Amino acid sequence: MSRRGRPGTRRYTVVDERTREAAIEAVLQRMQAGDSFTAATRAAAAQLEVAETTVRGWVNRSGRRPRRTERDVAALEAELALAQELNRALARTHGVVAEGLSLR
Repeated sequence: MSRRGRPGTRRYTVVDERTREAAIEAVLQRMQAGDSFTAATRAAAAQLEVAETTVRGWVNRSGRRPRRTERDVAALEAELALAQELNRALARTHGVVAEGLSLR
């Protein structure tokens, strides 16, 4: 069903190269400001009234989407493990029962 609620009817938006490039830049800037890739592409797609997957494709094909290295991921996982251990220690110190709770 289309966005307008009519089955079988699709609405296509033609986007010129300049607008496409501006959308890619907007996504990259929002990611640099701390938004997730999903949130950034969703915002750009809403502004242009195109599908989120379309904007995702533009950014991915541009080759400019920032990617985390294995080293970055390992550092983040180590930081998460430390935070989990500190939370457990805090819970033990204050007698808080946190059974059944999981961070993952």
